[in-house]
Amino acid sequence: MKTIEQLIILSTLLAVCINPKINAQSSRKELSLSPLFTDHMVLQQKNLNPIWGMASDGAEIKVTASWGETAKTRANSNGKWQIKLNTPVYGGPYFIRIESGDDQIVLNKVLIGEVWLASGQSNMEWKMNHCSGCIDNQDEEIANANFPAIRMFKVPMDLSGKKINNQKWEQANPQNVVDFSATAYFFARELHQKMDIPIGIINTSWGGTRVEAWTSPKKLNELSPTNHIKHQEEDVYEADIEKYIRYNDSVVLINEKNFGFKMLEFPIYKEEVEKKWHEYDFKDQNFSEVHFNDTQWNKINLDPDFENNLFFENLYSKNQSVLEDGTVWFRTKFDVKNPAAIHNLIFSKGIDDFDQTFINGQNIGNTFLHLDERNYAIPLGLLKKKNNVLAVRLTDFIGGGGFRGPAYILSANDSIALPFRDFKYKHQAIITNGYLMVHNYNEQDLQKKIINGENKFLKAHNINEANEYSILYHRMLKPTIPYGIKGVIWYQGEANVGNYEEYTVLLDGMIRDWRSNWNDDFSFYFAQIAPYTYSNKENSQGLRDAQRKILNITPKTGMAILLDIGEENDIHPHNKQDVGKRLALLALNKDYGFDLVDSGPLYSNHYVKNEYIEISFDNLGSGLKAKQPLLGFEISGQDGIFYPAEAEIKNDKLKVYSPEVIKPKDVRYGWKNYFEATLFNLEGLPASSFTTSDQ
Repeated sequence: MKTIEQLIILSTLLAVCINPKINAQSSRKELSLSPLFTDHMVLQQKNLNPIWGMASDGAEIKVTASWGETAKTRANSNGKWQIKLNTPVYGGPYFIRIESGDDQIVLNKVLIGEVWLASGQSNMEWKMNHCSGCIDNQDEEIANANFPAIRMFKVPMDLSGKKINNQKWEQANPQNVVDFSATAYFFARELHQKMDIPIGIINTSWGGTRVEAWTSPKKLNELSPTNHIKHQEEDVYEADIEKYIRYNDSVVLINEKNFGFKMLEFPIYKEEVEKKWHEYDFKDQNFSEVHFNDTQWNKINLDPDFENNLFFENLYSKNQSVLEDGTVWFRTKFDVKNPAAIHNLIFSKGIDDFDQTFINGQNIGNTFLHLDERNYAIPLGLLKKKNNVLAVRLTDFIGGGGFRGPAYILSANDSIALPFRDFKYKHQAIITNGYLMVHNYNEQDLQKKIINGENKFLKAHNINEANEYSILYHRMLKPTIPYGIKGVIWYQGEANVGNYEEYTVLLDGMIRDWRSNWNDDFSFYFAQIAPYTYSNKENSQGLRDAQRKILNITPKTGMAILLDIGEENDIHPHNKQDVGKRLALLALNKDYGFDLVDSGPLYSNHYVKNEYIEISFDNLGSGLKAKQPLLGFEISGQDGIFYPAEAEIKNDKLKVYSPEVIKPKDVRYGWKNYFEATLFNLEGLPASSFTTSDQ
């Protein structure tokens, strides 16, 4: 005999099977919007703006805007829908109501204005409070950021595509602006203050990424630098991710079996490391102590070219690359003349990535920011005259890591160098693509078991590798297409210094690719990378020149020249205000009808005249101006050897010559990784570096 509960369940199942209305209702998809459409959003003025989302298959969708526009459409067989909504001249706030059947979504406090997409790598990603003192006048700028009509939407650095669902448009105020891209914020502020209209920014940027990652597979298959590989046009991330996860699970089990140490999950994102750091036991509690016996640690044998810095890559050869990401301890001793004086420990060009620093067993510094200079105050009473012990636990997250410049102890009357050749070191942990393995091997066992052992250490697959071909096009850019925009601002190139010869073709291809995907010939303005002390093997001036050449081949582009704001020891210039302002100058002049000079001088042509070369420039503005003396010019003859040259301004042209070159052929300016601009126009905008040897 059936129980009452069984009869109820049976009758319910029969009702669902028999009644088509109930069955349809159970499979109905809820009305939803792309994550880009939230309260406080900004829509492009006087534009037919796409709005899209999901609903039940074939369902009717009606969109009503409080400025008087209405549009209707139906979802396709997959439930996807898109309408286009006309917008008036700038203004607001407005609301937008989206309806389908009984479902309804209302977007409130919507503004109509100018919308720009901001993209690139870390100098565009760089937030207003990325680190203490990372932006000029940082505290004041944040405190004064009261611009409710400037709004930003941040596409999170997440290849899974899940975090974007929790994002929303934010107004510029002191609480929100700390997470804004600094470059994009200063760009938006300049436009807003000049035009007094709402400005919206969609920020989709990712530090350390190359242009190839932002370009579609279809376009990569067309471009000469990348068409040697067949690029799949489909987004295969979702299909591959499960395969990679299973592979990584196997790698963990095999490594733990072969080496006897646990492999722990380690954050993929740097900003999450500090939150979890306390959970990891590095089995090194006594390494910082004064009387710890480090006689078995390795001595450093540095190439003379690397005496002023110390990278993990200097310590380990190519066949030991598995050791280049992880944790290494360093120890050294030093003396001071007056222990009672105030002293600071300086790592002058910063550390890549994180450090916990100890003197005489006491922790004096704990920093989870890469590249920034370390300036640690040493507590009074901690030092002694002889045999002070410095111990540093340095963790490199990914890529090149270590001490980027000289280390020294500084007091009012003394500067004590800490040569890296006097350091001892011990490798303590391996980090590989989201996993940490603390091994505690000595150097002999490390080589024997990890490097040369019968069972090689297996590296996990990086499931969040942002530099795969087209990965950011699929996962960071496509979610924003085809949101209505006026144009794009772009700050990227540092990651492509190594293939600068290809960059003009690659960036031109990406720009045309984006315009094709938007079906819009929008403006595209980019920041020329700033001078910085790259390695001697890198040619960032070549990348700068590749960017300059874009202006001659790609329509509706402009370049903000940054030759005067670079920092010798920091790839991230603190002066983001001028970056934003110079990008805004391009938009104000070219898009908004302001009659102003929007760029510094750009090489136009040159003429050889007996013993000198005469150079003409575009974008003269009111005329050329020298930051005396005019340094950075070099001239060559038929042999192609360049010599330092004199330069003089004559009738808004340059006369360049050298007593070393009787019959000149070519000239170049600012042809170094790090260089301080000396040539400007009277509006104060710097000239771009250039060379004529490959024109």
